[in-house]
Amino acid sequence: MRTIQEYIKKLKAIEFHTNMKTRNEIAGTYHSAFKGKGMSFSECRAFADGDDVRYIDWNASARQNSLFVKQFVEERELSVCIILDLSPSMAFGSINLTKAEAAIEAMSIVAFSALRNNDQVCLMMFDGFGYKIIPFTKGHHKTLHFILEAMHFRGSGEACYLSDSLNKAAKILKRRSLVFVISDFHDSAYEIPIKLLSHRHEVLPVVVSDPLESRMIDLGLCIFEDPETHETSWCDTSLAKTRTRIRLNHLEHIRCQNVTFQHAGIRAIRIDTVSDILMPLTRAFDKRSSHV
Repeated sequence: MRTIQEYIKKLKAIEFHTNMKTRNEIAGTYHSAFKGKGMSFSECRAFADGDDVRYIDWNASARQNSLFVKQFVEERELSVCIILDLSPSMAFGSINLTKAEAAIEAMSIVAFSALRNNDQVCLMMFDGFGYKIIPFTKGHHKTLHFILEAMHFRGSGEACYLSDSLNKAAKILKRRSLVFVISDFHDSAYEIPIKLLSHRHEVLPVVVSDPLESRMIDLGLCIFEDPETHETSWCDTSLAKTRTRIRLNHLEHIRCQNVTFQHAGIRAIRIDTVSDILMPLTRAFDKRSSHV
């Protein structure tokens, strides 16, 4: 597991990246991609040629005996909820990071970008044995707090899986929010909860994977353990048909994910344990901002 010093070093690199490269690359693309949806009243000013007559403030105009119009500004503050999967299946990692470590890093990038943008952020973590919610907060220094909480989180309450967390988020989020769901999506019962959540909120799945899940190498005769049920089975990875079966199972898993996301009207951001995590998020923000 990464140490907090390593995460701090990564965050400093992110901060440098956001400050120096193309004038806030990740924060800038985040800002462009996730604009405020509403408008709030700012002030009145004298009417000028070309102003929309719909915005004339008739009360102010009557008092001043001259035409005045209302000015509005965009409501920038968003409510961002990050659902972080730390369940046993996320403990797998074959080369560099575990999926949980990659998920925490992705969470830190999203939280850093949102908090820097002056949005309010809450974090919901679950690991199959319980969950914890850090209420909405503001201030970019809170990112380290989120990382520390995620690194030391151990559930000890009621069982809580992805589908449960999605249902909980739907209950606690009172206003429309931007919901990042960072998980490997190995829960088979999340289709209806994520569809219901996306009806009221904007949901962005961040799917975490490991290369060995799709490209099994020849490791000979191995014992595999299911991280959720702890059931074990023998598997001969020296057989080409075994490796092919593993690859096909993974492709089917991705197909089912895509069908679920398509039905919910959402599009996934995909990251893995060996590639740069910042770039897929930046590309997703860029792509979204171009369609806003």
